[in-house]
Amino acid sequence: MTNMPQKNLAAKILALIMAIILWIYVMNEQNPPVEVSFSIPLEIQNLTTPYTVAEAPETVRVKVRGLRKVVAFVSSEDIKAYLDLRGASEGRQAVKVHVVIPPNLELAEVNPDQAIVRIDTAAARQIPVEIHYSGAVAAGAMVGRAAAAPVQVAVQGPKSLVDTVDRVIATVDLNGKNADFTTETPLKAVSRDGKLVDGISFTPSKVAIAVTMSKVPNKKTVEIKPQTYGDVGSGFVLKRIAVAPETIEVQGSSQELEKIDAVSTLPINLSGLTKDSTQEVKLQLKEGITAAQMSVTVHIYLAAGSAAPGTNR
Repeated sequence: MTNMPQKNLAAKILALIMAIILWIYVMNEQNPPVEVSFSIPLEIQNLTTPYTVAEAPETVRVKVRGLRKVVAFVSSEDIKAYLDLRGASEGRQAVKVHVVIPPNLELAEVNPDQAIVRIDTAAARQIPVEIHYSGAVAAGAMVGRAAAAPVQVAVQGPKSLVDTVDRVIATVDLNGKNADFTTETPLKAVSRDGKLVDGISFTPSKVAIAVTMSKVPNKKTVEIKPQTYGDVGSGFVLKRIAVAPETIEVQGSSQELEKIDAVSTLPINLSGLTKDSTQEVKLQLKEGITAAQMSVTVHIYLAAGSAAPGTNR
């Protein structure tokens, strides 16, 4: 009878061990450890003035290990990757990647575990904003004027990049536009050879572009006719008058343009002229008519001889 408790105790211990083994087996089968990888943004910490990072990886690959039920609720926002650049100096260098993960996970891998970075001196420049256009305006419309606010922005970043910036461009989409409008436009930096400069920032990051639209003016190309008065010098005759250009494009209402087939110069005085002459002469434009230029070049050619009175007028 005295051996019964000992036998029962041994059986109970054995049963407990078997239960634990069975529980571990079931847990491993139902909730096994798994691994999962995440692409994590690489942060920069503790970089002192006047330095800035000119080159560095944007992300690193982080692999974590944990029970399946735990890993199922983990996202990339729960993991942090950073470079500690405290005390770093200018130049290219390898820096250890630090990773912070939730406490119920195990860090399995970081790729790369060291990041190659290039540290440069920070710089800034004020550069005027150039307005460029894309797209086609509506029929009968044209851009009258456009203005940016502000007219210049600060370009900031590594000195080696800031120094290459030649222009800052704001591109305005004109597609289908036929009335005045204002739009907020992002910026891009361009080098002297026309290439886009990445790795810099702008302050402000966008500019407001106010565009004034106007109607396309009616146009017509007409002949330029020189007007003269007076007689050339004795013993000479007027051989030829040449105008450069011979025609000109004028603008105005359709009604006004229908009334004109030519534009005359102001009268040119030939009195007493004894040699060839070249003159800049203004045009006579009717009210409501405009032209791209207000004067033309007139070449006057003479020849020896006599002429009947009045033939030089």
